[in-house]
Amino acid sequence: MEAIKASVCVVAYNQKDYLHACLTSLVEQQVDFGYEIIVGDDASTDGTADVVSEFVERYPQLIVSVRHEKNVGPTANYVSVHSRARGEFVFHMDGDDIAFPNKLKRQIEFLESNSECVLAWHKVEVFNDAGEVSRILHENLGRVVDVNAITQKNLLRYGMLGAHSATAYRRSAMPDFSLLKGEVLDYFLVCLILASGNAGRIEEVLGGYRVNAAATTASKKGSLYFKGSPIRDLYAEHLAYFLKSKGRKEVQLDVFLNALFNFVVDVRFLRPSSVTFLILATKTFSFVGAFKFASYFKRALELRK
Repeated sequence: MEAIKASVCVVAYNQKDYLHACLTSLVEQQVDFGYEIIVGDDASTDGTADVVSEFVERYPQLIVSVRHEKNVGPTANYVSVHSRARGEFVFHMDGDDIAFPNKLKRQIEFLESNSECVLAWHKVEVFNDAGEVSRILHENLGRVVDVNAITQKNLLRYGMLGAHSATAYRRSAMPDFSLLKGEVLDYFLVCLILASGNAGRIEEVLGGYRVNAAATTASKKGSLYFKGSPIRDLYAEHLAYFLKSKGRKEVQLDVFLNALFNFVVDVRFLRPSSVTFLILATKTFSFVGAFKFASYFKRALELRK
């Protein structure tokens, strides 16, 4: 059998209407190397398992099925598929997103050409169920950071800088999953990966990121699929974690600017989590940060256009 160079890890929960398109885009990748697709179905109740079974039957040497009989939650589902990866390079896909034909090939080429990078993103187009494309996610990223050398500090300052389904990383940089306590966001996982090196972004649109009120890749357990405060509070907890683990002096300014920005955003939308970010900003306050906040605010908004 052909050696496996890449492992594509797909997480799904109640995505019967989307998973077929996702998996089709992956089995039709234009590659000249061996790869596997590991699909984690977190006890879906809508027929998602039937879609996975169909692809296993059609592509038995390509598709690996991980079926949870009981709901384990989004983080445990993520760990279950990523920990099974055998390839040198590991890709993540949410079950409602789409890969464009040269995605795998181009990301591996990038990582092989940039030894200092342990993770590669690419541009993605944001689309809805009608197929309408609204924008390119983080299109202005290059105006804010060096897209060939995105660091962990950049993420601690600006937040997530790439789509989860655009992520490819070296298996040698896979995080220690024992560090995960309860549910975590993809932001936390990427920050752990970037403890081993930099990230880079390919300036090509190589995938589609679905945005729809009915589409969710989160699993039921842990209630990560919700609007409002809890998921925002979890993000603040992640910032506090890296503030402590990296050393206060090293990342204090980054966390302060990030927390203050998110406080302003949450006040704007009347979210209770504004209090959480205010507390974190107060704990990390610096006069230098206060002086820099106006220019930082403009760059942070630039990322979200």
